[in-house]
Amino acid sequence: MDKNKILEKIGLTKHESAIYLALLEMGTSNISQISEKTSIHRPLVYKALPSLMEKKLVTKTQKIKSVVYGAEPPNRLETLFDDLRIDFFEILPDMEDAYNSSEKKPKIRFLEGRDGTKRIFDDVVRSLKKGDVFYRYSSNKDGNEKKDKYVPRIYRQMRDEKKLQREVITNAQTAVHKRPSLDRFAKIMPNDFGPFEHNVTEIIYGNKVAFIDYNTETVMIIESKRIAEFQKQIFQTFYEKLG
Repeated sequence: MDKNKILEKIGLTKHESAIYLALLEMGTSNISQISEKTSIHRPLVYKALPSLMEKKLVTKTQKIKSVVYGAEPPNRLETLFDDLRIDFFEILPDMEDAYNSSEKKPKIRFLEGRDGTKRIFDDVVRSLKKGDVFYRYSSNKDGNEKKDKYVPRIYRQMRDEKKLQREVITNAQTAVHKRPSLDRFAKIMPNDFGPFEHNVTEIIYGNKVAFIDYNTETVMIIESKRIAEFQKQIFQTFYEKLG
């Protein structure tokens, strides 16, 4: 896979990509060495370096007779990628509002695989506003959701930063594996209802209802304000009945 093209996709220019990759190979270098390695004219190297330093991908060091530049570790690119994702998801609700209207028919989407499941948890924390509440049914067979492999790396961080509240209905086996939390309120499905061990999760958030079937790694999302409100009302009624 072309490294330059990947770097350009996350916001670097063609020259910035070439200079950063060259510095990774060469170590600290001056302008002349960078220009020679990349075949980029010196004025263009001068122009690209401040932007790379602003992105915290390159550092500048003053030596006795010259100035040299060095590449920051590649994991800095992951932070750059996350920043881009955050910026994108900040404008996404406005774009969705422009696309959607409350009178449109419900939209139904299907996602598959582990990445599809991650997108739901990602959407929950990115689409909800600070202090919002979402609702979840969790019916896990073994009493432990083992969700880490389905949860994006920044999910819990964003959830906690936004102070998102969640109300949960689950089974006793799953409840014992969860640590108490000020933002999480869980109630247990009574045994009278029979085994609640389908390994399926339902999440009601915003104007969406998502069903995750961990058995087949399949996700269905229904996007409809009316259906989400309907499901929310059923959840809240049942939640209150559980005492």
